[in-house]
Amino acid sequence: MSVIYTEKHTISNLVKAEFWAEHGWCREAVTVNVATETDLSVGSVLGKVTATGKYVPRDPAAVDGSEVAAAVVYENKSVAATTDTLVEVLVDGPVLLAKQALVFDVTHDAGQQDTAISELQALGMKFKEQLV
Repeated sequence: MSVIYTEKHTISNLVKAEFWAEHGWCREAVTVNVATETDLSVGSVLGKVTATGKYVPRDPAAVDGSEVAAAVVYENKSVAATTDTLVEVLVDGPVLLAKQALVFDVTHDAGQQDTAISELQALGMKFKEQLV
């Protein structure tokens, strides 16, 4: 059967419970700066470049800090190449997320995905196996 239509995840696909949501307790606007134009979607896992403090898609092969998961994108956003762009992300807990809604913009094998999830859990995020 051919695919007729696809759409990006929405917040409800990713976030199953966010405590103190009315205060934005778990969210933050961070600066994303990528080498090439990138479309980030809800659930994209980001790493933080140590030297600049800016976020990029988590890359397990990197050695600049971005190999460690540091945030999960909270909005669909296009980021122009080499342009600082503010993006709303989840940076800590308490928040419950659907594991299947995570998006890895750089290729990750199953072990690397598990490592990223562990890194996010260390920030206070909880995960649940759930259909999205």
